[in-house]
Amino acid sequence: MRPTRLASMVLLACAASISGCSGAVEDAPWDGNYTPLVERGDWVDSGPKSTCRVLGEEAPCGSLESFDLSKCQRRTLSTLERQGIYRGELRPSFGAVDATLSGPVGAGFKLDAQGVPERVQGLPAAQGVWDARTFLISGQDGREVFTFAGCNAVSPRALTGCYSRCVQGHRVESGTFRVERMSRFKGEADLSGGLRLVSETFVGLGAPVDVHVVGHYAYVVSQNQQERPGGLTVFDVSDPAAPVQVARLVPPGNTDWKGAASRKDALYIASSQWGVVVVDISVPTAPKVVGHVPEEPTDVSLVSVAEERLYALSTSPRSGTLMFDLATPSVPLLMERITSGSRMSDEPYSRGAVSYEGRLYVNHLHDGLQIVDARNATRVEVLGRYTYPYTNSRASAVGTFAGRVVAFESSLGVGARLRALDVTDPAHIAKIGEYGLRGAVSPRGLELRGNRLYMTYHQEGLRVLDVSNPTRPREVAYFNSFRETDPDRGDTMTEGATGLQVPGDGHVYVVDTSRGLLVLTEPQ
Repeated sequence: MRPTRLASMVLLACAASISGCSGAVEDAPWDGNYTPLVERGDWVDSGPKSTCRVLGEEAPCGSLESFDLSKCQRRTLSTLERQGIYRGELRPSFGAVDATLSGPVGAGFKLDAQGVPERVQGLPAAQGVWDARTFLISGQDGREVFTFAGCNAVSPRALTGCYSRCVQGHRVESGTFRVERMSRFKGEADLSGGLRLVSETFVGLGAPVDVHVVGHYAYVVSQNQQERPGGLTVFDVSDPAAPVQVARLVPPGNTDWKGAASRKDALYIASSQWGVVVVDISVPTAPKVVGHVPEEPTDVSLVSVAEERLYALSTSPRSGTLMFDLATPSVPLLMERITSGSRMSDEPYSRGAVSYEGRLYVNHLHDGLQIVDARNATRVEVLGRYTYPYTNSRASAVGTFAGRVVAFESSLGVGARLRALDVTDPAHIAKIGEYGLRGAVSPRGLELRGNRLYMTYHQEGLRVLDVSNPTRPREVAYFNSFRETDPDRGDTMTEGATGLQVPGDGHVYVVDTSRGLLVLTEPQ
């Protein structure tokens, strides 16, 4: 059966509504045929999000008087649920004309059970007015004040309005916003599709963002979070129902860690200061740092290993992909600095890379997905690239289906989604399918196991897709890990499910920024 673009759009609409219309469509085995989909990007500017506006300097910046709410239906504000975590989108309008908009910007705030703001756009709550007809909340950090002014409650769990950002009392940015409460989809339970939570273990270091399983040990990597340092926490998971913490590693001055990969007894950790930190895990209960590469201070966002190669995604002082030889795993040897198929230059940040059948698939944040032939370290060549409006490429997983090489690429940020791309001919990449949930929530990590694609999706938890027909990704299981009442939940885009690994032992390992290490059974 040759899928049509309409059929693919219907599947995307199903995905965005609840759970990908699980079980709604029975497909014959995919024969490799498809109709390419039109690429519109993650975000289309639909104009102002609300009918209010921000006034000039005639009123104190961030005050109620600085917002013109005369065209708002303020009586609707009494219906808004005044608790929980709200996420959404800012649409700037102050200063330059709309055509210069650089793309969507996330918005968020957190209210306690009494409706009192706790966090506003990531800042500590400072002031507010929240009665039946008024919703004005602010966050402040030093001289910066960020304020949301509600205009219309379009539902009990969705709000539009205006915002302003002030520095030293002067407005530096303003515009409109739309947010929605991060409660789960109507009708969804905790789990579905045969997933079962077998254990939940708190991680005391920073914000857990990645997990890497080697044998009977799970290595959880954490970033710094406010006053809590990150680092490495090691769990014995020989009994997945009862993980036991056996070690922690918190090197002074180097605890902002982001991701992990391994080869033999070496664990490679992406760090914000020391590049790739090399940790000896020959004794899992006593991990120790044995070095870092490169020698210069380097911010590395992600690492991956393919055979005897280590790939590290660098964001500063220069951005690109660092390729290391792992003939001696404890001493990675830098072979090349890859950016756009050449030596390192000032290019858009790289965020992820996977190797498949001799090709490297690199997610360059604002330059899209690039396919690189890196087999010869001295003659690196870009074979193809895929970009889209407001590109924000973050992660990839690659496999072969019906004789075609398909890359599943996910973006990051407002409106982000998953794309299925036919990359059989890297010079002519075509989008053949897509999947997405709420635009206010972003995908995070991907792992492909046979015909199943596992995705961490921040506030949407874990989602498992059947991708045997890549033109119609179909959700078959989910786990809602996100709960607004979990300790230390914030209002940022990066809350919730982050890292994952499916090592083939019958379990799925997920880390959640608040709940820690979560071990689930694989769906049947």
